[in-house]
Amino acid sequence: MTARPKYLFATTVLLASPGVLVAIVLSVAGHLDPWIGFLAVVCIPLGVMAIVYRPLRRLGEIEREIERLSASPPEGQTTRPTIDESGPIGDIASAVTRLERNWGRDRKQLRDSLQAAQVLFDALPDPLVTLDGQARLVYANATARELLVGRNGVRNLAGRDLSAVMRQPALLKAVDDVLNGDTMRTVELTFADRVDQTFEARVEPIITETQSDQDARALILMRDVTALRRGEQMRADFVANVSHELRTPLTSLVGFIETLRGPARGDIEAQDRFLNLMESQSTRMIRIVNDLLSLSRIEMNEHTIPRDAVLLKQTITTVADLLAPQARKRDVTIELDLDALTDPVIGHPDELTQLFQNLIENAIKYGGSGSKVRVEARVTGDVAAISVIDQGEGIAREHIPRLTERFYRVDTARSRELGGTGLGLAIVKHIANRHRGELTIRSEQGKGSSFTITLRLTPQSSQ
Repeated sequence: MTARPKYLFATTVLLASPGVLVAIVLSVAGHLDPWIGFLAVVCIPLGVMAIVYRPLRRLGEIEREIERLSASPPEGQTTRPTIDESGPIGDIASAVTRLERNWGRDRKQLRDSLQAAQVLFDALPDPLVTLDGQARLVYANATARELLVGRNGVRNLAGRDLSAVMRQPALLKAVDDVLNGDTMRTVELTFADRVDQTFEARVEPIITETQSDQDARALILMRDVTALRRGEQMRADFVANVSHELRTPLTSLVGFIETLRGPARGDIEAQDRFLNLMESQSTRMIRIVNDLLSLSRIEMNEHTIPRDAVLLKQTITTVADLLAPQARKRDVTIELDLDALTDPVIGHPDELTQLFQNLIENAIKYGGSGSKVRVEARVTGDVAAISVIDQGEGIAREHIPRLTERFYRVDTARSRELGGTGLGLAIVKHIANRHRGELTIRSEQGKGSSFTITLRLTPQSSQ
């Protein structure tokens, strides 16, 4: 590369001017031959130009190198050779080369540190996001992306307003307070999609020496407290529901014990009758407690989607075989039409077994003597729909929306007579919710009822 003309001209004029001026003065005074003076006036600038050309060219190269570094800093160790030129300019060139190498090394270390930090943030089990001065998303870790992407139609989080991603007034107010100079804020928020999730969000300011509106100014760390809140609610529900459901059998047991200790002390026949009744009431309490424990366990994990592949045809067939003696006792026939279930579904084997056991057992209990219980399946795309159909008396329309409530019964006396706890369909609903499936109930009085569950096939099956 050549030296810049303006620098070459200016330097030549500056350095050659004294010599040229001396030659002109000597020529005018007659101390120097005019021709020699003329040659001096011509040769001195040329000589100066020849001398300064190479240093100016090297300085120009150094200038362009510094501009290149400013525009596009190096990403790692550079491969530029060491400058062997001696002198001050060579020292400057060597210093620039060392600067480039050190800068590249530092940037590589910084980039590696940022990547390590991102891996660490992505490994956090809690959602974490950072916001700029205008409450726009700057960064979201993997857990936050899984939670927020697709919510309210948002696909790309970077640069989006927080209000477009999370429509939570309490959280937006806390973020606004923090961005306006307040200290840390903590709020609780709930995402009410198919399954409610409750988070405790902690909003803190990010303070640095220099800040702009595009830099991260606030951090939101959300802790999932769904299980904690559900546990609190379940304890309250347990006290309310169980105290009601267990009061009757406990009262009966106390009465039977008093009778056995008093009037029936010596009556063997009465003792046998009361002991049978006590066994029936104790068994009922055990069923209630077992169903409550089962429901509690399912609700605690309801926000976590199962990942196993379950062969549903085999599962339902096993359930039907287990319930066959009960069906024969009630003169009920179980028919299976499961040929469509050739591929596995996504789910938890034990919970799906419990789901279909509850549905088929209910159909046997309420179907009526001499009736049929039909279990049929159909597959549409990546969804399997399994229906349990009975030929019972049917359910009035006003009762259908409440059938999955805890302890709700259409006919309380008949339900207790048949051994029902009022929790079977509540368990079915929560298992369906955990599997991100749907429970659909259709019934017509005098013609029977149909309970349909939809489940997702495994990704390999739906391709």
